[in-house]
Amino acid sequence: MAEITVFRCEDSIDGILTGVYDAWASRLGHANVRLQLDEPDTLELFCRYVTVAPDAEKSEKVARSIRQKISPRAWQLVYRAALSPEGSRADDIYRFLVLGFAAGSLVTGMLAEPAVQRIQELNRFVGNESHYYREFLRFDAVEGGVLFARIRPKSNVLTLLTPHFADRLPGESFLILDVGRSLAAVHPADREWYLTALTQEEAERLLVRQLDPYRDLWQTFFDAVAIRERTNPKLQRNRMPLRYREFAPESYRTPEERSAMRRESRGKH
Repeated sequence: MAEITVFRCEDSIDGILTGVYDAWASRLGHANVRLQLDEPDTLELFCRYVTVAPDAEKSEKVARSIRQKISPRAWQLVYRAALSPEGSRADDIYRFLVLGFAAGSLVTGMLAEPAVQRIQELNRFVGNESHYYREFLRFDAVEGGVLFARIRPKSNVLTLLTPHFADRLPGESFLILDVGRSLAAVHPADREWYLTALTQEEAERLLVRQLDPYRDLWQTFFDAVAIRERTNPKLQRNRMPLRYREFAPESYRTPEERSAMRRESRGKH
C-alpha cells in the first residue's frame, strides 16, 4: 500500500490554499496526498503528516490561478466552502481543484462529479446560513451610540454577512460578534469595516455589556400581539429555527436558558 502524505492546514482560507499549493507542488500524485485541518486524535497507518504554515503569497497564487484558469464562479465556490464547518472541507476543495484545473470553467456545471457535488453542497450550506443571519440578526443600541449584534453560526459567515449591513448602515458604527469564534466585524461610521480576533476575555466582556433599553419593549410587544390559541411552536421553529433565536431581543433568555436552547437546537437541527 502506498504511503499517504497528509498536509495539515490552519483553519483559515490562507491556511487551506497554502495546503493546496504545497500538496500540488509536492508532486507526490493527487491520489497520494490528503489535506486535513485539525490534528487527528489517532494517527493513521501508512500516513506521513506534514504541517503547513500559512503563507499569504502562496495563498494568493492559488486564488489567482483559480480565478484566471478556472473561473470567478469557481473561486466563489472555493471561498465559501472554506467557510463551512465541515472538517473535510480542505480536502474537498483540493479534489474540486484537481478536476477544475483539468476541465476549466466547465467544472462548475459538472454536477455528476462527486467533487463538484460536494463543493456545491458546502457552498449551499454556507450561503443559506449567511442568508438566514441577514434576516434574523438583531442589533442592540449600546453606550456610545454603537450598534451591537451577537451571532453563533456554524459557518464562518462574518465576511459574507458584514458587507450587507455596511451597505445599508454606512453612517452607523456597529460591531457583529461571532461568539463561538471570538471574532468580530467592526464597522466605524462612514469608514471601511474590518475583522478583528478577540481573546476569550474580551469576547466575554462584550457579552455582558449593557443591553438596549428597547429590548423590554420588544418582548412586551410580542407578548401583546401573540394570540395564545393560535400558538404553533412547530411552525415557529420552521420559520425561525431555535439556534437563530439565542440573541434575538424578542426571545431574549438568561445565559442558563440560552444554554438549554442551544442543547434543544442541536437535538432538532
